[in-house]
Amino acid sequence: MPPKRPLGLGKAARAKKQKNEAAGEDGAQNGVSDAPVASETNGSNSEEANELTVELGAEIDANDAVGQLAALWRTYFVSEDKKELVLNGIIHECDRILRKAHSDKSDSDEENVDITGRFYAIYALALSNLAFFHTEERDKVEAYFTEAMDRIARGEELFPNSVDILFAKARIMINKIALTVISRLDTESRVGAKSQTGAQLLDECLAQWEKAEAISGELNQYDYYNIESLDFLQALDDLLDVVDNFGQEHMEGEDSDAEDDAPEHRLDENHPLFSIKNTDKYNKWWRDHSIVFLGNLDKRLAGERKKDKDHPLTTLRRELCKRLGQSYLMEAETPSNVYTTLTYYAKDKKDIDGLSKDEAQKASQKLYSTALKYLKDSQDEDEPETWVNVAEAMISLGNVHDLDSPDQEKAYKDAEDILVKANNATNGKFDDILHNLLNN
Repeated sequence: MPPKRPLGLGKAARAKKQKNEAAGEDGAQNGVSDAPVASETNGSNSEEANELTVELGAEIDANDAVGQLAALWRTYFVSEDKKELVLNGIIHECDRILRKAHSDKSDSDEENVDITGRFYAIYALALSNLAFFHTEERDKVEAYFTEAMDRIARGEELFPNSVDILFAKARIMINKIALTVISRLDTESRVGAKSQTGAQLLDECLAQWEKAEAISGELNQYDYYNIESLDFLQALDDLLDVVDNFGQEHMEGEDSDAEDDAPEHRLDENHPLFSIKNTDKYNKWWRDHSIVFLGNLDKRLAGERKKDKDHPLTTLRRELCKRLGQSYLMEAETPSNVYTTLTYYAKDKKDIDGLSKDEAQKASQKLYSTALKYLKDSQDEDEPETWVNVAEAMISLGNVHDLDSPDQEKAYKDAEDILVKANNATNGKFDDILHNLLNN
């Protein structure tokens, strides 16, 4: 049975906090220090108020123009309050560096300008990110993405197979699909004679990521697996979420019960998004490559204080494990419901949708067990909610064991112990969950 994707996980409330925590360690490849990288100065005039201070890590030479550019880009990326002014500053700096690279250097000039694939990746990403500030201006959005892809093309000419450029290209392409394709569709849209389907565009995007993934593996270069690259998987998750809900009356953010009651809208076969919505191929891709990402992240963590819960990459790892765990929980829902129905409510039936009771039980047990493995790895001793995620998965696993069996009793008891601990730590915040477990 194909995996289901956890809806809206790319919009996790902790994402912004995590970007800040992970900025230092993830920025190692760009020479960014573990200290806060940026602050805006409060001056008496507008010029001073718009100044941005970027602290460079010890690895970055103060005369390294591209190194400083990377630090500036990193500053923008991890900022919670993103400003177009800063983005324009990055682009202007890219322009300046490029001009200087093609000019004669004087003997008194100590600035080092070494154009790399990373330079073109930053240049292109900055241009494409301008589109998010002008989403209602179609011509501008198109122009920004055109300019961004021009920089990618130039970078590819100069630095074939640059991992930086490939990862950047994938990120730009997925944002382009969201802002120039999906945002302009309605339920009556149809694929034009010379137009690509949403699936064709997405396939091209994912191919870039796969190529970058393969090359980084061949080179044993795992520094690319950081909070910035994870942004791509978040963007894919959000895009698939939008497609799943496309045409629905109740979208994410409204009452969840209302969403569940809303009839599913079926897209026409000639709709540009039909080929994405009516397959689990992309949900499976998201999970498979999230697992690859996790494996590569572990290679980065090897020997780097892996057991230190405050290590920025460990924080990133916990978040990724949480998403993977929730994806397996989502997939387990179908066989779990089949097992419950055939066991307690439709005992005269042999199967539902071709799935027998025994098959449904085995499938759901396996999926819940896998979910538990990831959710246990996502636990943070300072966040009781992460413990409760484990407890709820244990309850779900217990529900698909035979009634009153030792396995079921153990799952429920383990869940109870965790919930008691979480309640003690939060003054009863999870009392309802514990009450339901003990009284059902």
